[in-house]
Amino acid sequence: MKTALLLFNNPSAQYPAEYVGKITACLYGGGYPVDSLETLSISNDLGFKRSLEKYKDTVDNLIVVAHPELTFDAKQVISDTFDTVLIENDNALKFVNALSTAHATDYGQAYAMMPENATLIPNLTGAFQGFIMENDGFSLVVLPWAWEELSVACERYLLPYFDKKFANQACRMTLKFFGETEPLISVLKQAEERCAGVKSSVENSYGDHTVKFISDNEQSLREAVRIVLINLKENVYAECQSTLSQRVFDLLKLKKMKIATAESFTGGRIVSSLVSNAGASAVVHEGVVCYSNQSKIERTGIASSDLEKEGAVSSMTAYRMAAGLLKTGNIDVAVSTTGIAGPFGDGSNAPVGLCYVGVGMKDGVHTYKLNLNGSREEITETAKNTALFLTFKKLKSID
Repeated sequence: MKTALLLFNNPSAQYPAEYVGKITACLYGGGYPVDSLETLSISNDLGFKRSLEKYKDTVDNLIVVAHPELTFDAKQVISDTFDTVLIENDNALKFVNALSTAHATDYGQAYAMMPENATLIPNLTGAFQGFIMENDGFSLVVLPWAWEELSVACERYLLPYFDKKFANQACRMTLKFFGETEPLISVLKQAEERCAGVKSSVENSYGDHTVKFISDNEQSLREAVRIVLINLKENVYAECQSTLSQRVFDLLKLKKMKIATAESFTGGRIVSSLVSNAGASAVVHEGVVCYSNQSKIERTGIASSDLEKEGAVSSMTAYRMAAGLLKTGNIDVAVSTTGIAGPFGDGSNAPVGLCYVGVGMKDGVHTYKLNLNGSREEITETAKNTALFLTFKKLKSID
């Protein structure tokens, strides 16, 4: 069994090495390692056609990730190469229309077009619909680019498809874990030692870990997962392929609550991740990016004297930002962030990486101090994920 992965890259952008690593890890964790990796320019339609011709005779599976900035119609090239036609897939159209309604955006019927006889891979959160084509034992898989969409497609549809195709009886489970990597790795090692035949893999994205288990023995697999849950239950937020923003969104919707955010150095990333979920208007009230001190005063009601006394990066400021949102009476949950992402300080003695997160409801606001390391992007993303996880834990604790 041979599997090839074909990606497109924008030459003017940085090569997405970490992104590629996550895809290959996802496939490897499911028992299907990538044997060949090829990257083409987003404008190289002739190269794409040549690659399709080559791989259909040399590998069992070709996985193509459709870049959103492609300058040509990849579906049409596929259709021409395999001597078929593009048609509007009825099931794909239903998903596209549902997403258009949820986002109040007309995505258009082009997203529902795919080669005749292709099997749909549904995309519930993005417009691009994936599909699988079969030709004399060769499988062509086309997946969306966005990692949140691709990972779900891989976990829920592609890996089960491969299992059926290759008569693989492997059992799989996925956990989502937030926190330090070292304790997780230590517990996973313990689980593998105690449960013969179980293998695990970890994908880490700014403190947010996807843990995948695979085994040919379901009982051993469940025991391994049980060991992790016993030791790290407080840090496991899902026993399936999910994201922090999805879990927060689901709990807000379940509990019929509204949320608002007041973000300084995270620049709106928290609320942006929440509104990426279809139907977010039911739970998200507003997202305020109060980057300057004056904005903090005007938008969240912090007294200028408090800012001068405590500093913008302080527990008090995070508290006041969240409390100011709650005073409006329009929301049930408030989240605030303030910190120094770097690479330079703010002129005070506070170090780069010092951050405060506030999470509160009408019964009170709790603040959390973080000392993060890394680049500006690493600090900002880790703080965003931490804020989402703390919000999840607060919502989870409500009866």
